[in-house]
Amino acid sequence: MEIKGIIFDMDGTITDSEAYARGLALSVFAEKGYTINEQFYSKLIGINRASGIKILSEKTKDDNISADLLDSFYARMSEAYSNNKISLKKGAVEIVEFLRFHNIPTALATSADMAKVIKSFNSNNIEVPFNTVITGDMIKKSKPNPEIFLKAAKMMKIDIKNCLIVEDSHNGIEAALASGAITIMVPDILEPLEKHINQGVIIKKDLFEVLDFIKQHVNL
Repeated sequence: MEIKGIIFDMDGTITDSEAYARGLALSVFAEKGYTINEQFYSKLIGINRASGIKILSEKTKDDNISADLLDSFYARMSEAYSNNKISLKKGAVEIVEFLRFHNIPTALATSADMAKVIKSFNSNNIEVPFNTVITGDMIKKSKPNPEIFLKAAKMMKIDIKNCLIVEDSHNGIEAALASGAITIMVPDILEPLEKHINQGVIIKKDLFEVLDFIKQHVNL
């Protein structure tokens, strides 16, 4: 196993946003008269707006209503970032500093748009620390489709088989596995699935453990 590049998800992996987002989403949807449970919400994790509208329409039966619900949620999340309510995950600064110091190529592959990416890091007083950034509006198919990860590897000019993907969501893990990359899950609000473990997904409890793994599998 030789790792030449690292691809990170953002929400729930680099930023500690998922628990806050889940509570906020359930609240926003309830305010509009739609009750969803955590199992249904889990389908919305790690996907872009278009896919979110499609899934929400299972409940609302109307794409326009679903779009309004998501946009209300996104607006409230944007306020949370502006008010510095969303911090970075423990180990995030350390892992990106290590990778930068050793000139190991990095990419951020997120379903969010660029404005949210910039706000996520600026609200924590740092610039976006990745060599390559792929956002949800740059791809045609959202996770669990592997397009976003394959695009990231292509932009880094590294074979996807030599890339390590770090994810927290089931949709993201499905996409990572489909891409053919080495895959690590750092569980956040979702527990690892047995089928993913059986498919070779490596489980680490936090980004410090991911960093230790990287140190063992890159040429410094």
